[in-house]
Amino acid sequence: MTLDSEFQKQTTNLIKETLELYKTSGASPRVGQVWECQAVGDFLCGFFVGEMVGSALSAFQIVHKREPTGEEHLEIIELVERHSKEIKEFFSQFN
Repeated sequence: MTLDSEFQKQTTNLIKETLELYKTSGASPRVGQVWECQAVGDFLCGFFVGEMVGSALSAFQIVHKREPTGEEHLEIIELVERHSKEIKEFFSQFN
């Protein structure tokens, strides 16, 4: 891995802590209506994954004052994917 261990640790904490916030607050009952989606859980799962990857990419840019390389970008995605089981399990309850 090319990402430094401190960035990996902080990104992993962000993912875990944000998922816990989602678990506490739940989902808006209007999601399906507002976004016209039938599988609300799938929509929310995709939204969450995008939010985590985007937040980590922004943090990378701030910390390192540059864009991530392609390899670093993929490593950030992999950090999120490590939590795929728990993420999918939680958001599937909204389908």
